[in-house]
Amino acid sequence: VKNLTVENAEVTVTDGTSLAIGGVVGYNMGSVDHVTLKGNSVITGNNCTGGIVGGNNNSVTNCSAENVTVIVIGDNEFEENHIVQADVAECGGLVGGGFGGTIDNCSASGTVKAEGNEPVGLGGIGGCLEMMDSITNCTADVTIESANGGHAIGGLCGYAGTHSNPDVCLETEGFSTKNYPSVIDNCKITVSIKADGATHVGGLIGTGLYYYGEETVFKVTNCSVTGSIDGAVTPGTVAGRAVGSVIESCDADILIDGVHADNQIGTTSCMYESADQ
Repeated sequence: VKNLTVENAEVTVTDGTSLAIGGVVGYNMGSVDHVTLKGNSVITGNNCTGGIVGGNNNSVTNCSAENVTVIVIGDNEFEENHIVQADVAECGGLVGGGFGGTIDNCSASGTVKAEGNEPVGLGGIGGCLEMMDSITNCTADVTIESANGGHAIGGLCGYAGTHSNPDVCLETEGFSTKNYPSVIDNCKITVSIKADGATHVGGLIGTGLYYYGEETVFKVTNCSVTGSIDGAVTPGTVAGRAVGSVIESCDADILIDGVHADNQIGTTSCMYESADQ
């Protein structure tokens, strides 16, 4: 899908078993290039809900979601210190849930919000950008709101990273990753996160994902983030949790609960787990 402009899209999906809901593409396994969503667009769903693309495992390039509102509905419940990838999940300004592929030179502005209990994976560009080889040259200017807790929330993406063994994805998902760690480079984010009681919260990235025996990792370079985080539990200015990950040459100017913060990485103690474990 390429060279397309969509205005004033309204997509509303309330069936609790649905997934891959997008303003232009439900699920991308090919390429989405030079697609713009503009006007007053509202995209609503419960799983893999994104401004332009709902679910993705290939290429998204040169796309822009302008002034979009993306809403995830429904409720999750977690036992204490046992947070597992769930059905009410993955809500992003551009892409809802990405598992594989790349995103380059894309932007998003507007609001990403969850109305239910304990949502997972909220982000300005993508809710889930997991097992993706690279997210590069992207910008976002978003407000992210979670009414009742939540996990894996970030101005760029809720969670990201790749596994050290590329054959894990090949065997379980049908594709092989190319980069370890996942590349996140030259992204510029402005964000206001309002998420009382949420964990795994970062100005740029929420967290990696515990997947087949290890936490996935990312390498963040040449990125910047400005804005605020309010109400979250032990957030970081860049990442909420980043075990084994690398953060280099990044600038963060974040107020946490109204106070300028210097800690790039949060102190979240519990892992965020894949449902496949």
